[in-house]
Amino acid sequence: MVKRILWILLDVAVAALILLGVWVINFKIPQKGVRAVNMAEEDTAGNDSGSSGLQNSGGTGSSSDTGNGMNGTELKQTRKVLSTQDWHEKFADKFTDTVVSTDTSYTSPNLSIQISHHQYDSGTVDNTHGGSYAKYGSKISYVLADIYIGDITCFQTAFAQDTYGIGYTEKLTDMSARMKSILSVNGDSYSNNRHRENGTIIRNGVIYRSQQSGEETCVLNWDGTMDIYQPGQLDEQKLIGRGAYQSWIFGPSLLDANGKANDKFWTWTYIRRSHPRTAIGYFEPGHYCLLLVDGRQQSSRGMFLDEMAKVFEDLGCKVAYNLDGGHCSFMEMNGKVVNDPYKPEHEIEDGIFITEGSL
Repeated sequence: MVKRILWILLDVAVAALILLGVWVINFKIPQKGVRAVNMAEEDTAGNDSGSSGLQNSGGTGSSSDTGNGMNGTELKQTRKVLSTQDWHEKFADKFTDTVVSTDTSYTSPNLSIQISHHQYDSGTVDNTHGGSYAKYGSKISYVLADIYIGDITCFQTAFAQDTYGIGYTEKLTDMSARMKSILSVNGDSYSNNRHRENGTIIRNGVIYRSQQSGEETCVLNWDGTMDIYQPGQLDEQKLIGRGAYQSWIFGPSLLDANGKANDKFWTWTYIRRSHPRTAIGYFEPGHYCLLLVDGRQQSSRGMFLDEMAKVFEDLGCKVAYNLDGGHCSFMEMNGKVVNDPYKPEHEIEDGIFITEGSL
């Protein structure tokens, strides 16, 4: 009997090691890497697409196959359909003639960033996670970055190690230094294997992957507008013609078409629980916000999705979208950590960076 039990335990241990090995090989070891295209290369792609590996589709290219850009095919660009409004003029009262920087604000001729810290007692303890999160109590603290930009290229994204692929990670602070950004937060962990077919990835107007997703997709367009696509709605040619600039695949969307907080969310059970959170909000072209919720500590248990949706509704956002959270949730400004993460900074797959722009 004892020998039989030992054999069973050995079988379980071997199976666990095999599963661990598969996970490490498939998701932790860097692979299928494609160097990210920078904004300068995009600007020259129309004249010499071969020099940058870009194809200027202009709305006429054919749909790419699995792993766009990872099998030798050229990376496609979306159409640069820019806003007809002059955001510098529209938001003139938000910008300053020279750079004015403090611990909680930054203004320049191109940017306005205002940081505010908030804390309240929700009165609700998280009894999910088998009750293990009840110890964090009911307090919630979050950081809100209110952002006005002079042109869309002030809003940029980047991959860890400047490489699109699987298993590439880097600290947000290191990426931010490379991007010369003013403000940054983590992104959506774009290679997350929970997304069926892993979705469509567009970064800075370049299509790195063109696939469907089982989750909602958030798209920021070159004209500054923001759209939410439901599962099965993505169409590469429409995205190219529409002028998609950035896309994220974590989710879920937090507001309905009227800017009201959703009461149902398209995501899996684990994400519905309270967590540290990162999310993006859209007011109008040129005006956005980034929300960072601390969690898993006595000062802040984290937010449920409906709590975060209500924050965006109260702010007056038209669109809001949940990005990756947990240990990944991190915000920095001018090289300093803005939020109060429950663990030291660790390496992530991608980030969002507010910069002085390149137009």
